[in-house]
Amino acid sequence: MHNFINYLIMNIKQLSKKLGLSITTVSRALGGYSDVSDKTRKRVKKFAAKYQYSPNPYASVLASGKTKTVGYVLPIYGTNTSTLNQANFFQFISGMSEELISESIQLQILFARSEADELKSYKKLISEQKIENIVLQNIKTNDKRIELLNNHKINYVAWGKNKSSKSFSWVDLDNTEAIKIITEYLIKKNHKEIAYINISEKYNFANERKASFLKSLKKNKIKFNKSYYASVKLEEPEKSFNIIKKMLSNNQKITSIICSTEFSALSAIKACNFLNLKIGKDISIITFDGPIVRDLSSPPITAVSFPVKELGRKAINILLNKSSKNKKFTNFLAKSEIIERGSVHTC
Repeated sequence: MHNFINYLIMNIKQLSKKLGLSITTVSRALGGYSDVSDKTRKRVKKFAAKYQYSPNPYASVLASGKTKTVGYVLPIYGTNTSTLNQANFFQFISGMSEELISESIQLQILFARSEADELKSYKKLISEQKIENIVLQNIKTNDKRIELLNNHKINYVAWGKNKSSKSFSWVDLDNTEAIKIITEYLIKKNHKEIAYINISEKYNFANERKASFLKSLKKNKIKFNKSYYASVKLEEPEKSFNIIKKMLSNNQKITSIICSTEFSALSAIKACNFLNLKIGKDISIITFDGPIVRDLSSPPITAVSFPVKELGRKAINILLNKSSKNKKFTNFLAKSEIIERGSVHTC
């Protein structure tokens, strides 16, 4: 085994000797790290191609006990078991994969059936599989996973952020701007009786979206009506339907509903149909774009764009240290725009 390791390492030693560079510089140039100049990176890659050198991922694992594989845990519990909800995760994975393939880096995916299982999966990636690079998703207000990764000094990037986000790199939709766009879009269409359906505020993005909604109402001198607000659980669609149905029945002045997620939009559509409210005429619904409201809802629902695949690409781009040469942590906010589909009427 020792000779096998030496054989693999010698390849890069020979390459670095021919180039007159250190093994570290050659390795980082081939890995696309930003601390290597473009000129050196191009020279190393050209030389590597000439001598048909291909970095062997197992060499570094055997020699150092660590791997450059990127780890990701896919939650498949609660509402995450839904194929529709997983579509967003797979869009994100698709974006990550495009970047990783171009760098010849593998993606290791583990599946988690509960929050506790999810934390165990991250521990497994770190302790058993020696993975140094990890992508997180669904960041919570108080997230134990972040503490775990920080304690083990893991290189990671998160899809989402929280109050601790100054201490790690992340990518996210600009939730504040997205809700502002939605609310002001409705107000321009003379809507003042606006209901808001949120999800559990244990998720940081839910808090961001609610805060932006309240701020937009205040800016436009529209009083917030507490009876127009509800927080629903994604894993309880029937309960969500009943909550929205009761809200609409008790508050017949409501002219529009902002849904914080596609799933709550689906419950809102069902409630409106039950109450014989014609969407786009009697009442308006608007949400965040995705496969449900784009392809499967009837009628199709007006939404703000949610570029999940772009977030996946950017997450890997940041993880591999391409996006920032001087900053310790890098952040990326994706912008949204309205996609009109006829579910919003003018009052």
